[in-house]
Amino acid sequence: MTAGNVVNRSKGRAALIRWIGLAACAAIMAGRAEAAPPGDQSEKTAAPQNDYSRDDFWLCRPGRPTDVCGRSDQDATVLQADGSARIERFHQDPKAPVDCFYVYPTVSTAPGGNAPMTVEKAEVSVVNQQFARFAAVCRPFAPLYRQVTLTALRAGLKGAPMPVDRPLAYADIKAAWDYYLHHDNHGRGVVLIGHSQGSLLLAELVQKEIDGKPVQHRILSVILAGYRLQVPTGRDMGGDFKAMPLCRAAGQIGCAINFASFRADSPPPADERLFGISTAPGLEAACVNPAALGGGPGP
Repeated sequence: MTAGNVVNRSKGRAALIRWIGLAACAAIMAGRAEAAPPGDQSEKTAAPQNDYSRDDFWLCRPGRPTDVCGRSDQDATVLQADGSARIERFHQDPKAPVDCFYVYPTVSTAPGGNAPMTVEKAEVSVVNQQFARFAAVCRPFAPLYRQVTLTALRAGLKGAPMPVDRPLAYADIKAAWDYYLHHDNHGRGVVLIGHSQGSLLLAELVQKEIDGKPVQHRILSVILAGYRLQVPTGRDMGGDFKAMPLCRAAGQIGCAINFASFRADSPPPADERLFGISTAPGLEAACVNPAALGGGPGP
């Protein structure tokens, strides 16, 4: 059983919050997409912009017969605090009142520095583990994008860097977001969901295209797992996002949830600088417990 198959029963936005807390894994290797590996050879190419009117450039988008979010069995085992378990059946809601826009983490094992615009098994798998179940409470959108690959990250960590085009991944996500806004959103509320490299790209999107701009009123929440979002020490707003506070109550909208999870018996090393620590003066890494937004522990 994977963490993505263990859920608590709840409805609406509360379900989104609890589910991402369980769906996000503590995959440190994937999380290292947030920083360039040693010897990184980043470059910007003249690659053409993706046309997101193409169905095959989306992993999930309502109405597609081959939609990844509609392929797998999303029935889940609910584990209660007392150790009992039961099966919760999954029911997709095609008439859900809100949308979810998801950017997946670093999963591509393609041989180059950037992933091709073709669907790999790893992308299908991570969508099924982290995102597909959101279709019970929102319309799911998940663009394919030319992410920096695991191949490139591993090469850099081994001291043999390969050329990568880091701006290309963001350009794809921005193009997909723009297409979604103009053709699919129709003024609906939307939750942005990311993990690892996906969170990095969504944070950049919020900073450049959403934070403090008119479109911000459509954002129900921004859920950034496996990523370091910085806020002024002791405060919930400011830092990386200027006009979007951290979420502190289940009914709050227009806010951000940020956390990174680790096994209790395997904490990050003292010199870890990707998660949980900010080195900028006056700033600290945001920490929002998705199981207890107001603070403290939560099941």
